[in-house]
Amino acid sequence: MGRASAMSGTQRGIVPVAVPVATADTVARLRTALARVSRSLRRIAAGSGLTPTQLSILGTVSRAGSMRLADLAAREGVNPTMLSRIVGRLDELGLVARTADPVDRRVVQVRVTPGGTALAQRIRAERDSALLARLEALDPDHVASLLAVIPALEALAVVYPPASSVPIPATEQQLR
Repeated sequence: MGRASAMSGTQRGIVPVAVPVATADTVARLRTALARVSRSLRRIAAGSGLTPTQLSILGTVSRAGSMRLADLAAREGVNPTMLSRIVGRLDELGLVARTADPVDRRVVQVRVTPGGTALAQRIRAERDSALLARLEALDPDHVASLLAVIPALEALAVVYPPASSVPIPATEQQLR
């Protein structure tokens, strides 16, 4: 990465610090590498018969236990109508169940079923095993570098907004 510095934001009282600025080339390399690894891990669940979106929703509900349909739509970046169809299909397959919220009967809760939990756990185990096999094939220095960057990747995953909410830079807006 380039060594030029930029100042990070002062969100929530965080003190600005100098951070390295990535070049267009390094950003493209990082994006490409992350996409390739992600695609290869997603293919592992291909035998489940579920679409990538269905798998993502099942995984999210599986980790959360139970959540409101509206919260799930926001977290997944899926419009509520489409999410209702997807959850309906997962419900038909016995992977999730929809229930009325005990406090507000108008609100729909989604929870994972034992079958959904088992499938989600199986897929995670298969993906973990595949990733471990790839790590074992790498040079130990590369493995150490990857393990050291995990906290930064976790932070990136938390702060990265859904694609629908990413602002378009002014220069791109002018081109449209």
